Amino acid sequence: MLKGLKSAIKWIAAVVIICVVLGFLASINGLSVSRTVITVAGNEITEAEFKYYVEMAKQTIASEQGIADEEALKDFLKNGEVDGKPAADVIKERALEDVIRTEIAVVKATEEKVTLSDEERSAARSVISATDAETVEMLKETKKATGADKYLIADIMEKIYLSNAYYNFVTTQNKEAFTPAEYKVLAEIENSYARVKHVLVQNQPTEQNEDGTVPDAEGYAEKAKIKAEEVLAKAVAGEDFDALIKEYGEDPGMESTPDGYVIDKTGYLLDGSSAMVPEFTKGTFAVGSNEVNPELVESSYGWHIIKRCDLTPTHADYATIEENAKSIIMYDMFDAYLDEAKASMEINVKENVISKIKVK
Repeated sequence: MLKGLKSAIKWIAAVVIICVVLGFLASINGLSVSRTVITVAGNEITEAEFKYYVEMAKQTIASEQGIADEEALKDFLKNGEVDGKPAADVIKERALEDVIRTEIAVVKATEEKVTLSDEERSAARSVISATDAETVEMLKETKKATGADKYLIADIMEKIYLSNAYYNFVTTQNKEAFTPAEYKVLAEIENSYARVKHVLVQNQPTEQNEDGTVPDAEGYAEKAKIKAEEVLAKAVAGEDFDALIKEYGEDPGMESTPDGYVIDKTGYLLDGSSAMVPEFTKGTFAVGSNEVNPELVESSYGWHIIKRCDLTPTHADYATIEENAKSIIMYDMFDAYLDEAKASMEINVKENVISKIKVK
């Protein structure tokens, strides 16, 4: 459930999620993936299914940590920590929570006679009939990494769709109980979204001489950093930030998007079309609204002087942001609702097996 079911849109884009995950897949061996490692109210979850959730959790946590490439991910899995705990342990814990919550939702949906429409079931199981080369290769790599073939993936997707249908059922039947308080929505907006402007001072010259050589290439980065430090000092001192962008900025996006970029805490723009580099995102969320980051933020593009601007109801995207924030909170509430249901269900976890599963 991508930390529960709270990222509803990302869950429903099932094939997209699978493809993103597969950028970081590793290998497994043996037929042990078919053995049952978890049971929830008699429903069996195999090792392959659990490993699938491990891959999902791995990608989600990597995104939360601003990890954007495979080498950085390998180092994170080997040496990284999340809230003081080894990253691999946190990933498995997240996967275990997610798969159990999904299964509880499936059990409860069955009890309440919540079912999928023909269109929803077809969408969930569309992976079985896929013939395009990209999906076929993806399925091959998924099986190699987790032991889950296309039929099991289709089963997993159907469970995810059904758990989301149960979410819709529960929140509709108990609308008042699942309506987030306004102060919580505002806090979630502050936590998960930002409007940001920056002055980019590039670390490499963009112009070339007629012979193709780069003018003043030697020492360019060093001189650029000195200039960036001077701009930062002006920004911290309270000089007009838009004026600084106009005078020193080298990001064309600040001209086409003068109101600033609106991003979520993973760095993605609201439409999901692209994402900021991790250093930029981290530098943005390191400060509160209407604050300038007092540190230079370095990325492959150069040095960023970052100002996180406020997000108010007058902003063009505010309605979308507000609805997304409400959904995040509601899925957290739904997670808590499912966790309460654990008390009435028999849940068995083969800890000795799960503890030996490696996150790679």
